[in-house]
Amino acid sequence: MRFIQLLTFLLFLHTSLFAQTLSIDTISANIQRDLQTKLTGQNKAIVQNLYNRTGNKPLWIGAANKQKMSQLIQALNDPLYNYKNKAFNQKAIKKLTYMLDNNQYSASKKAAVYARLDIVLSSAFVHLVRFIVQGDVDWDLVQQKFKALRESDDIRADWEMSPKPFPNEEVLAQTVANGNIKGYLNSLLPREKEYRKLVKLLKNYRVMDKFPKIKYSNDPLKLGDRSSRVKEIKKRLQISGDYPKEAPIDWKFDKTLEHAVKTYQKRYLLEINGQVDKRVTYYLNQPARKNIQAIITNLDKTKLYPKRFEEEYIAVNIPDFNLRYYKNYEMVMKMGIVVGRIDRPTPIFSDKIEYMVINPTWTIPDNLIKRDLIHVLRENPSYLEENNIHVFSGNKEITVTQEMLDPYEHSDKRVPYRFVQYPGDTNALGRIKFMFPNKYAVYLHDTDNKTLLTRRYKIYSSGCMRVDRPFDLMDILLEHAKERYTKEDIDAIIATDKPKTIRLKKAIPVHILYFTVFEEDGLAYFKNDIYLYDKIIEESVEGHKKATFTMPKKRMGRVKKTEERPLSN
Repeated sequence: MRFIQLLTFLLFLHTSLFAQTLSIDTISANIQRDLQTKLTGQNKAIVQNLYNRTGNKPLWIGAANKQKMSQLIQALNDPLYNYKNKAFNQKAIKKLTYMLDNNQYSASKKAAVYARLDIVLSSAFVHLVRFIVQGDVDWDLVQQKFKALRESDDIRADWEMSPKPFPNEEVLAQTVANGNIKGYLNSLLPREKEYRKLVKLLKNYRVMDKFPKIKYSNDPLKLGDRSSRVKEIKKRLQISGDYPKEAPIDWKFDKTLEHAVKTYQKRYLLEINGQVDKRVTYYLNQPARKNIQAIITNLDKTKLYPKRFEEEYIAVNIPDFNLRYYKNYEMVMKMGIVVGRIDRPTPIFSDKIEYMVINPTWTIPDNLIKRDLIHVLRENPSYLEENNIHVFSGNKEITVTQEMLDPYEHSDKRVPYRFVQYPGDTNALGRIKFMFPNKYAVYLHDTDNKTLLTRRYKIYSSGCMRVDRPFDLMDILLEHAKERYTKEDIDAIIATDKPKTIRLKKAIPVHILYFTVFEEDGLAYFKNDIYLYDKIIEESVEGHKKATFTMPKKRMGRVKKTEERPLSN
C-alpha cells in the first residue's frame, strides 16, 4: 500500500511541480551545491558526472521524467535486481516525498528539497547498478581466506575470480537520458538465464510456510505404511512443491508420496529409493532459511561471470559432479565426473580444450610425488613396476631408490626425477585425456577406476576431473578435429598402446564452476557445499564479514585408502 501511495504522489509531483513558482534554474542551482556538499562514498564521482553532462538539470523529477522515475522506483523494489532487499536510499526517497506530499516545506525551501530528492534518486540508481554488476561480496577477502587454508589446513584452494568494473559511464548517462531504465538493468544481469531461475526460486522459498518437523525413527517409512509421520511428511513435501497441492494429506504412504520422496531425494543427491529414513528426515527438517541463504550465495557468484557463455562450451559443475556440453546454448550431453578431494580441491577457472590424447602417459606431478608416491614406495617398493611407471633423470631412464627420494618428501625443492606412467588399462588417466593446458596441471580424463563414479560424493581425485563416458565426449569433440577419424581408426589407435594426439581446429571453452543451487528440468537442486566455498563467501559479504575462516574439525569424511588407488590424479 505504501508503494502505491508513493507512486500516486510521484504522479502528483510530476504534474504539479512546475505549476508552482519553482524554476529549473533554481533547482539546478541547488543540485550543483548539494553535489559538492552532501555526496559521499564511492559513487560520488559517478553521480556528479551524470549531472555535469546535463548542466546540473534534474534527471528524475518533472513531467518529462514521469515514466523514467516510475521505472526506477519499481526496480529498487524488484527482487530481480535487488534480491537482498537492500535499502538503496528508499527510506530517504519515501521521507522526502511524504514531506512534499503533505506540504511540510515552505515555498522557499521546496527547490532545495526537489534537488535533494533528484540527487537521492540518482544515487539510488547508481547503487542499484553497482549491486547488479558487482554485488556486495568482498572477493579480495575471499581470496585471502583461500590462501590462508594452505597454511592452516594444507589445502590449495584456487578460484580464478574476475570481479567486473563499474559499467561504462557514457552508456549509464545515455540510459538516464533516454529513460529505458528496465532495459538497461536487464542488460547487466549476469548469467541471465540461470540468474532469473535463481531469483524465481528465491521468491518461492521466501513465501513458503514454516516447515513442519518430522519425528526421527529407526524404522524407514515406505510404500504401504500408515503413520502420523506420513501426514507430516506430506505437508512438508507439499510446501516445497514435491508433493502435489491437490493430493490428500493423510496417514497412508501411497504411490504419489513415493514419487514425491524420490523427486526430493533426486534434488538433494540422496539415494533414490522412495523411502524416508533418518538421513532423509534430517534433510526434511532443515529450515527454509538454509535454502534461502544458499540461493542468495549462488546469486552472488553469478556476478563473477558474463551475461552468458559461448554458443558452444563445456560446463563442469564441481558440487554437482556433472559435466554438461552445450551447443547453440542448449545442453546436448550430460555425464558424471569425479572431482578433487576436499583436501585437494579441483581449481575453479575457465580455459579451452585444444587437443585430446588417446593412450596418454601420465607424468606424476611433483606435489603428488611428495605427498603420495614416496610414502607408497616405502610401503611397497614394487609399486612402480606393478603400475608401469618409469623414472627418468633428464632423458635417461633410471632406477630410483628410496634413499634418493626421502630428502624431498618434506622439502620445498622439486624432485629431480620424472615419474611417467606408460599407456595401458591401469593408467590413472585411462585411455583418453582432454587437454586445456593450464598452470594447475588439471584436465578432463578417463579413469581406470570406474566404481568411483557410482558413489554419492565423487571426491576422489587429486584435482583432475575423471569423466564417466569419455568416448562420448571424444565423439562430439571429434567434430572439431583437424583430421577425420572413424570408430575403427580410434580402436586401432587404442590397440597400439602408443600415445596419439588429436588436435582441434576449434578450441572448445571449458568452464569449471562451483554452483550448489540451480534449476534443471523444472526441479530445484541443492548440492552439498563440499569445499565450503559457499560458507567462505557468505562470511565475506558486506555487513556480515568475518576476517578469517576456520575449517571445521568435522566435515565430509576423508577418502579412505581402501576406496581409492594409493596414487591417482
